[in-house]
Amino acid sequence: MHTVTTLRLTTVVVAGAATLSVLAPAASASEAGPHQGSQTVASRTVASQTAAKLPAKLTVKSYTAYLKAQKTPEAQRTLKSFSALPAAKQAGFVGYLQNGKIYASLFRQLKGNVNHPVKTVTPYNKDVKFVHEVTSTKNTKGAVSVSYSATETIYGIPVTSEKLTLHYKIVKGKVQRNARAVAKVTNVNAAVAIKSGNVKVAVKGIARADVTWKATPRVKAVGKPVLKDQAVTGHLNTWTASLIHG
Repeated sequence: MHTVTTLRLTTVVVAGAATLSVLAPAASASEAGPHQGSQTVASRTVASQTAAKLPAKLTVKSYTAYLKAQKTPEAQRTLKSFSALPAAKQAGFVGYLQNGKIYASLFRQLKGNVNHPVKTVTPYNKDVKFVHEVTSTKNTKGAVSVSYSATETIYGIPVTSEKLTLHYKIVKGKVQRNARAVAKVTNVNAAVAIKSGNVKVAVKGIARADVTWKATPRVKAVGKPVLKDQAVTGHLNTWTASLIHG
């Protein structure tokens, strides 16, 4: 990533490693560093063995067990909402979770004015929607905060939300260079792991924050890992925000 002069990183992953073997997270070959000779061969062997250990798909039973194993308010709320769905919708819900094309379709570009919230809802289909929200504040001392969240919902239930907040200051009509950023992901989709341990939030230019999210499959049905780049740029009275393919 970029060189960071002023940086505060806060990342939270709600859906961490499940304790159940059926959803046990596995290391991804793409996350390993470069190797030479026998090390390269060994890493490829481990990667192929790891891929073979992934469960074929997520089921209603395994997803329910996953949610019960989580000790977070978000997982418990999801469990309550999921359990209230009729059986047909539970099956559909789980099917949507492991459809890699849906998460890959979560992207957006937005712009607006500071102190004016923006919210858009883009349907993927009649059951799945993408909710993009930007809130911003500017106080009398010139301190500005712009927060952009992108959320996937299924039957109105949030399953993945990625949020990036940029803080910067305006002095004498100029944006200062001491910006800082905070990133957070909330994920209760047991079909993918969105790891935060190696995520870096970069602040570059005058006031621009970038973070890359990596969604790694936990079931074979998902397909390939998905990378997304989320960015927020602050100006005197406006902002721009985006979530694009990494």
